[in-house]
Amino acid sequence: MKAFDPYRILGISPEAKLEEIRRAFREKARQFHPDLGGKKELFLELKRSYEFLCERLSPSKLRILKERPQGGNYLLSFLDVTARELALGATVTVTVPAEERPCPYCKGRGHNPSGRKKTCLFCEGRGEIEFLGSQKHLKIVCPRCGGTGEILTDLCPHCRGRGEIAGERELSLKLPLGARPGDILYLPPQEEQEMDIYFELQVHPSGNLFFEGRKLLSRVVVPFWKFALGQSVEVETLEGWERIELPQEFQPGSLFRLPKRGPYQEDGTREDLLIRVEIIFPSDLPSKARKKLEEFAQIMEKEEEDAASGHRN
Repeated sequence: MKAFDPYRILGISPEAKLEEIRRAFREKARQFHPDLGGKKELFLELKRSYEFLCERLSPSKLRILKERPQGGNYLLSFLDVTARELALGATVTVTVPAEERPCPYCKGRGHNPSGRKKTCLFCEGRGEIEFLGSQKHLKIVCPRCGGTGEILTDLCPHCRGRGEIAGERELSLKLPLGARPGDILYLPPQEEQEMDIYFELQVHPSGNLFFEGRKLLSRVVVPFWKFALGQSVEVETLEGWERIELPQEFQPGSLFRLPKRGPYQEDGTREDLLIRVEIIFPSDLPSKARKKLEEFAQIMEKEEEDAASGHRN
């Protein structure tokens, strides 16, 4: 199973910058466009690769800082992202403060509509005020109770009597390339935003992908018999699952690299993806498998004895 590789499809190096990516797309588009005799499937794959890389390498409104702000009018919040999102500079949704708005629970009145009530003393519970003139009567809605004849006495539990709640709005923001766990992301004031906003990155594993410090690793679990036989293994990469061959003389506990397949750096190039292989040994082997394993152990012990005997001679 071959993972999606936009660089291979466009025929460019993982070090390629945006201008080179655009140039490669234009050249190959003339070759694969269906209107020019190309295959639609190949052109769609080419278009997908181009859009993928352009989105990854496009600038971000967020800036990377290494420490928290020291003062001023700002908001510091945590931003939860996955290892895959951070490594690829994905677009995520964040919630930021906005202008205050009327409380929807009390409709801006500041009192609990389901709370206790008392008779309005201003209109004596009638809900209206009557003015008696010499020739005509005038009635108006009671300005104190709004015509209900009752006064709410409990404060609204949502706005605590203020009649307004803090506004929020969602923004779609692209994570900056090169950001790593623990970094602070700074969002300069935008429209409807009166303060500086800082996000401290909280990075969670994504499947088998996780950050260890500032390095991205992929965890691979291999049964001991597959490892002993040198069989290929399934590895989760940033582009998807991929079957690869373990390096010769590879030993459990060590790491090996997939060059230029790791997280993006600030300049648009990519680091290596580190692969950690964990060998598992089942606690309960089928009797047939155990018998074969015992035969294997006898063969290996005989080989060791013969080798040792040869050295002594």
